[in-house]
Amino acid sequence: MEFKQVVAQRHSVRDFTEQPVSRQDLVDIVRTAQRAPSWVNSQPWRVYAATGAALATIKERFAQKAAAGEKGNSDFPVMSRTQWSPAAQANMAALSGRIEALGETAQDFAASQTRLFNAQAALYVTIPKGSSLWSIHDLGAFSMLLALAAVDKGLGAINAYALVHRPDIVREVMGIGEDETLAVGIALGYPADSELAAFAPDRVDVDQILTIPTVPTVKN
Repeated sequence: MEFKQVVAQRHSVRDFTEQPVSRQDLVDIVRTAQRAPSWVNSQPWRVYAATGAALATIKERFAQKAAAGEKGNSDFPVMSRTQWSPAAQANMAALSGRIEALGETAQDFAASQTRLFNAQAALYVTIPKGSSLWSIHDLGAFSMLLALAAVDKGLGAINAYALVHRPDIVREVMGIGEDETLAVGIALGYPADSELAAFAPDRVDVDQILTIPTVPTVKN
């Protein structure tokens, strides 16, 4: 695919089919994402790919915790929406409005998180505990490339808190050390033919985020 086409097609897919994701596709996706920049080429990330029985175990144990009413507790702290900037809160409110407008489909959003979007693979990305904030910045670039590489393969992806809000379970199943921060989980699969899978929120106009100052010409 052309780059602009890949970027335009990427959105958070919340509903996947039962079609499995091949091991080779996972290898190719991670290899592509390795081109992400990092501070002094530190490449701080590690990727743990959950498929098959491992992913099924994570889904089952997550669902058990949810049914018991246990709240999650991700390695990265989560801020209340009221603590975000006014602009960010406005964007979140707009998203909530779009979801509510879907009617019955809106109820599927919470349910999709509980079942981890019916993902057929999940990439769990870690960085060493105590990493520099620059490594977190680098991690964002890496995780975005993972998602774009998946789209280029004809897959869908969603970077979601729902995959990492029970880190103890993921650590146990995937063999992730206590010296690593479980930063983000990316669910992968083939998008289902559903309104939930197709849902893509709007973006603000570029003029709301881009500033190009006009500097007066200085005459000698």
